[in-house]
Amino acid sequence: MTRRKPSRARLRPFRLDDAGDLCRIYPMFFVDNAVKYGSSRIVVAEADGHAVGFVMWGPALEPAWFDRGVERWAELDELHVHPNYQGRGIGTRLVRSAAREARAAGFAVMYLVAEASNAPARRVYEKSGFREHNRIVRYKLEL
Repeated sequence: MTRRKPSRARLRPFRLDDAGDLCRIYPMFFVDNAVKYGSSRIVVAEADGHAVGFVMWGPALEPAWFDRGVERWAELDELHVHPNYQGRGIGTRLVRSAAREARAAGFAVMYLVAEASNAPARRVYEKSGFREHNRIVRYKLEL
């Protein structure tokens, strides 16, 4: 397997003119995140004149029912890197940036939800210091 060269992507805050690039990476981003968009922060990775990845995080809107005693917490809601730029450390840099920003904003803890089958994302999160906190079992009833 050939290792890709490290990215020279520059991390910066989201700007409105990044919207087209974000939609090329995740077409339904603004639809899926309409409720959280206004209260969240987005950091963009820019390379070759375009946004090639982004992370969105923000304050949680409810107490952490899954972790007693945690009232105020941050949530990492979205992490996406364009396929042409994956494997270069951009995702890890974005996650670490979100964690630094949350810590600076006074949050003591940040949570995220990841699909068990999404091994690449889980590696990025674990490399950034996240540890599995609990498991939720999803049940299904065919009707």
